[in-house]
Amino acid sequence: MRRLRSVLPILALACVCSATQASANPSDSTAALPRSPDTWSAGAASGHPLFTRGDAWFAAATVTSVALATRLDHWAAEEAPENNGAFAVGASHAGERLGNPLYLVPAFLVVRAADAFEHRSDRAASLVRIAEGAVAASVAVSVVKLAVGRARPYQTPGDPGVVRPFSGNASFPSGHTALAFGIAAAIDKETSARWVPYVVYPLAGLVGWSRMRDGEHWSSDVVAGAALGFWTARKAVDFARRRIHAP
Repeated sequence: MRRLRSVLPILALACVCSATQASANPSDSTAALPRSPDTWSAGAASGHPLFTRGDAWFAAATVTSVALATRLDHWAAEEAPENNGAFAVGASHAGERLGNPLYLVPAFLVVRAADAFEHRSDRAASLVRIAEGAVAASVAVSVVKLAVGRARPYQTPGDPGVVRPFSGNASFPSGHTALAFGIAAAIDKETSARWVPYVVYPLAGLVGWSRMRDGEHWSSDVVAGAALGFWTARKAVDFARRRIHAP
């Protein structure tokens, strides 16, 4: 039931994305509107293949990074909760919200409503692609969670090696981190402003740190979630652009 409640907001966001695209108003043209800020791209189709050799290198680097992170699981599980100052606790709570769909879905709806009010279909299209990337990251991480079945730190203190596939355990990978990095990657993909990566990725990193500080995930869960969310969201945005420009 808990897992179902966490997935419902993601499904709602997917429905909103579909409804938004289905109800697009052809008369809402951006040609007569002022140029959109360079924070938003025009969504042109990519000129390279959807999957490249770079994806294989990224997969290899991810596997290596996760394997190295498992060496730090026990140490991180002991050290991260030691950050109990008021600032650390507040930052951790803020980080949890940045990766929680219960907070992100309403924020998406508010921004989408603002775009509709201003009749900016260009920004709305970018926002929909970002949402699709977030949904793709959440779905991917949910599938891996189910298949792996790793126990959380508070379930098996001091023992990060408890893995029971399809047992209902849901530690690996971190869903909050995957969603946060998925949104960050999708925003980065949809923007051209150089300052954006220096904002969105540190915020996503804050989400990952909060999951370890709160004892919800091992360090390798966070690394895997970040990589999976990043890669899946970027591919989803690429695919959405190709679908729009397909003949």
